[in-house]
Amino acid sequence: MNFPWNKNKKKADLDMEMLRHSRVPILILDKVWHNIFPPEKKTKTIRDLEERLGNLLKQQGQLNNDLKDYLKLKKKLMDGILELTTEAFNNENEAAKKEMEKNQKYILEINEKIEEIQNRLATIPEEIQEVNGKLLEESVKICYGEMKEHQKALEELNEWIEKTRELLKAKLEEKTIHEEKASQIYSYLHDLVGADFIDYLDKNYWR
Repeated sequence: MNFPWNKNKKKADLDMEMLRHSRVPILILDKVWHNIFPPEKKTKTIRDLEERLGNLLKQQGQLNNDLKDYLKLKKKLMDGILELTTEAFNNENEAAKKEMEKNQKYILEINEKIEEIQNRLATIPEEIQEVNGKLLEESVKICYGEMKEHQKALEELNEWIEKTRELLKAKLEEKTIHEEKASQIYSYLHDLVGADFIDYLDKNYWR
């Protein structure tokens, strides 16, 4: 069997830079990738990239959760300000005014946090893609190296199978010759001395 990676013995013209920036699913979330790369098969580079990618995904998930929480808190504070408006200004309630000022201060702080999170969320996908691309590149190199090893083993096995097939063919021909000679001799003796004497010879000389 000829495999596509074995057609060209020279270095592949594959542009690794292009491969690294290709858009592929996140490898560490792919069950097939984990099947191809069980723990005992992962190189240090693979493990390091896998850890970095995992940390980035966790960070992204945490940032999204934090953003939701801050947005909920901001809405709650803004609703609180609206509720306090009448009391603070129509009724000249100083406590309500102070509460509004405190909520406004919190909202400003929350806005800063939200902006920080949104800025980080805007950049982290590219980092994830970059690390995933490096992991893809490393995975492809290892896969092709392993496929070459399998191809070498297949070539050796095919050679052994071909030699064995030829040897088996020769042995089968030799077996046929022996069977024909034995049958020829037996038939001759059967015709020569008769069935009863052949039966006697079979019992006393053949066994």
